[in-house]
Amino acid sequence: MRKSGWVRKWTLMKRVWACKSDPMCKLFLCALTLVLCLWNMTQPAFAAETKPVAYFDEVEYLFLEDSSFGVFQIVGLYSDDFRPIAEDGIRFWKPGESLWLRIPMAKLREAALWGQESILIVWNEYISRVDFFLPVGRGEFKHSFHGLDTPITLRSFPSRYPTFRLEGTYGEEYAYLNIKANVPIAFGLAVQAEQDFYGLFVGYLTRYMAFYSFMAALILAYFFFYFMTGDLGYLIAVLRQSSTLLFLFAFNGYFQYYFYFTPGVVYIICWFSLGLHCIMTSLFCKYLLQLDMGPAWLRRLIFSHALVGMTIIVTSFWHMPYVSLMLAALAAILEIASIAAMGIVKFRQGYRLIFLFMLSRISLAMGFAFLSINIFFVWRTYIFEHLAMIAFVLDPLFLASMMVPGTRRRFENYFALEKKDDRYEKLNQRDAMTGLYNKAYFLALLEDNVRAAHLSGKPLACVIMDIDHFQKFNDTWGYPEGDKIMLFLAKLIRQSLRESDIAARYGSGEFSIILPGGTLPSTVLVAERIRQTFEDQTVALDKNKGITLSLGLSFLRERDSTVTLIQRADEALYRAKSAGRNRTEFEASP
Repeated sequence: MRKSGWVRKWTLMKRVWACKSDPMCKLFLCALTLVLCLWNMTQPAFAAETKPVAYFDEVEYLFLEDSSFGVFQIVGLYSDDFRPIAEDGIRFWKPGESLWLRIPMAKLREAALWGQESILIVWNEYISRVDFFLPVGRGEFKHSFHGLDTPITLRSFPSRYPTFRLEGTYGEEYAYLNIKANVPIAFGLAVQAEQDFYGLFVGYLTRYMAFYSFMAALILAYFFFYFMTGDLGYLIAVLRQSSTLLFLFAFNGYFQYYFYFTPGVVYIICWFSLGLHCIMTSLFCKYLLQLDMGPAWLRRLIFSHALVGMTIIVTSFWHMPYVSLMLAALAAILEIASIAAMGIVKFRQGYRLIFLFMLSRISLAMGFAFLSINIFFVWRTYIFEHLAMIAFVLDPLFLASMMVPGTRRRFENYFALEKKDDRYEKLNQRDAMTGLYNKAYFLALLEDNVRAAHLSGKPLACVIMDIDHFQKFNDTWGYPEGDKIMLFLAKLIRQSLRESDIAARYGSGEFSIILPGGTLPSTVLVAERIRQTFEDQTVALDKNKGITLSLGLSFLRERDSTVTLIQRADEALYRAKSAGRNRTEFEASP
């Protein structure tokens, strides 16, 4: 049985991950496979299967230098100046002029689905404005228009493609279209049922939403890593990716379509973002490939690329498209020269970075190339549009694959340092031998508990214990045996306390305990259990080595401080020592 498409893609991802190659290469290939899977998911089946009803491959055209020619002069267009277009699609190579097309009404009626709502589609969304004159009577025309700077409410159909409804068409011999564009374009004419076009429009919108969402997600990812690491390279990547996205938004007319920006403002945004992209690319080269110590001529070459980008930004405000276009071509040449030079200089040290950076720039160049082909040369197919989107997505993915290894090492070093800090912090807080808190940290915790007890009014007990004749024991049996005794007592203390209680090694043979909520009966019970268990088990180990424990207890009073609480516990311990040792002494509970 044949596997489904998703099963095959999942199998491919598993095989890619299982291959023996660089982990970053595997991660990149898996990301690319996932992008292609999501691409399939975002294209509704009904949109992919929808076909136009009829194409018009043979229409008649006429170029007029007077672009203001309008509806009142249409009657004057009945002339032999119209020429047939017998090629596949229509080429518009004269931006700024007015292209007139006329369609025989007989052919329009033949293509339209009468009885259904049909629309005429001008198949290129980069057209600046289209005026459609549909004959509705002798010498009368219904005028509809569609322009990038036209509010959606005034358009004949809410689509970036120029579309016009065909309803009640009768009358004159020809319908007329007046086409205006700011760039050379290739387009065609088609008639389609309106219901089918909705499906095509939704599929088109879904693909572009997925594409721009992915591009925006990369910007957020770069910004997140910059916020986490403070790496200037990620900030440069944020600005570079933002300039690319801004250019695509402006070039595709979204600012005019959704925000009603004037063509002049969109022109400035378009070239400004392209200049910013050149500057950020130069900074990215300098920063990521560490060219500060490189040859002076290479640094000057990269600086020249950035300088051209600045010039593009300046000239964008003067509205000189041919100058800006020449500067953009010069920037591309300088960029290619910079990459080639870096490949020669840095080959042995950073060939992997150079290779990935070259792939990134090639992807971006291919994206612009496919976009240009889709606008200027072809129509009826989405293949070049899809290839352009994939190329624009591959560009930041290659850049990410350049930066991720360094970030990974930075995070690994950070976590290793954090583990060391935790270890050092524990060493600063803990006694190295017993694992209990040391005296300094115990006093800090006692101060916090005294303050909390005063605020809450709850009782607090402090216990100080000392091993009897411990120095004599060490002199007789040796310090290793003394260490064993201290380890045993530390273990016994931990087993006898609650989770909220705090124990510390207070001196050579002294230990201290904080008992939050400790009353006289409960504290004496804990202290006596520790004393008695310690005596019984040390005697059981060796009668000759039997060793005992003395304890002193104090309880928090109304105006007590840390010093007075410990002082009274020390006094109680001194009384236990004076009274013969191996006993617990305590003051009266307040």
